[in-house]
Amino acid sequence: LEAKAEAEQITVKDGPDDAGNYFDRPGKLSDYFPSPYPNEEAARAANNGAYPPDLSYIVSARKGGEDYIFSLLTGYHDAPAGVVLRDGQYFNPYFPGGAISMAQVLYNEVIEYEDGTPPTQS
Repeated sequence: LEAKAEAEQITVKDGPDDAGNYFDRPGKLSDYFPSPYPNEEAARAANNGAYPPDLSYIVSARKGGEDYIFSLLTGYHDAPAGVVLRDGQYFNPYFPGGAISMAQVLYNEVIEYEDGTPPTQS
């Protein structure tokens, strides 16, 4: 119920209706996340020239997709000796080749829980 209530807090453009008009409605759990970028060029400009994939497809495209996404999002480390990264790249052993342009997005202690749960990435 909490997730449904959370989804309903956003407005989603839907349609067309029987008259051919688009309309706004409360969000549903089955709605897709909209891209944060207006187009591919803006996405590349914000991500060191790399076009970020839609990770929702990776779940079904890879065996163990959920585990891959978890590992990818929590697997950032300092590059080991001998690994050279270009400007704007980060080391993640779960990404093919280890050099990824997506910056780390999850960190410990970025959320404060009311019940005192320790704020960790996973």
